[in-house]
Amino acid sequence: MRLFMATVHDIRYQAKYGFYFLYAFITVLYCAILYFLPDQHKAIGASLILLTDPATLGFFFVGGIWLLEKDEGIHRFYGISPLKPIEYILAKGLSLAMISTLSAFFIVRFSHPGSADYPLLLSSIFVGSCIFTLLGLAMATYANSVNSYMVKGVPVGMILILPPLLVAFQISHPVLEIMPGTILWRLIDGSIKGQLEPGSIVFLFGLMIWLGISIWIALLRVPSALQGEGGGKL
Repeated sequence: MRLFMATVHDIRYQAKYGFYFLYAFITVLYCAILYFLPDQHKAIGASLILLTDPATLGFFFVGGIWLLEKDEGIHRFYGISPLKPIEYILAKGLSLAMISTLSAFFIVRFSHPGSADYPLLLSSIFVGSCIFTLLGLAMATYANSVNSYMVKGVPVGMILILPPLLVAFQISHPVLEIMPGTILWRLIDGSIKGQLEPGSIVFLFGLMIWLGISIWIALLRVPSALQGEGGGKL
């Protein structure tokens, strides 16, 4: 119940600061871009857009959310609240994943109607967004300002995004294939085209492993950061 209420609170907080309005505008912009792409390029265009934006939205947005909460003193409240660290962390991942998944649905529905495997696509986007959000949340605990977060977060974001971009353009290596971004892109691309590779179940398993890793990384950083600001126990 606490997780549900924390997620609802985060959704309201994001709506208050215009995250939903901003992403509605960005979604419409991407749909317009895909509209003018030749039909033979729509699938690859949509898959790269979903990887580099809705799926990674949380990584960059969560830094701003963390810093806003910090400036408003909200972290001091969490320091004395009964909310468990895992609940705080998961609420951030779930709330931003909902925006990503909703945006992804409209982008694919507009650009590639009728042919996508929507259950696999949207579940992959949801899990992938959670992974990037939680990694971004861990990075945000090292930042004292938006500029600081961008300086520290952009290189990490590039490490996450560059491998699948290389693979998409036929530059592959076993190390690139095990990166979370590459696994997510394989699932996105296959589900959009409706032509999943035989090893798709392995990709799903790999994505779940990365979800566990991202939760573990966030748990290493977030509780101590909140305790340091709140002076109490989360």
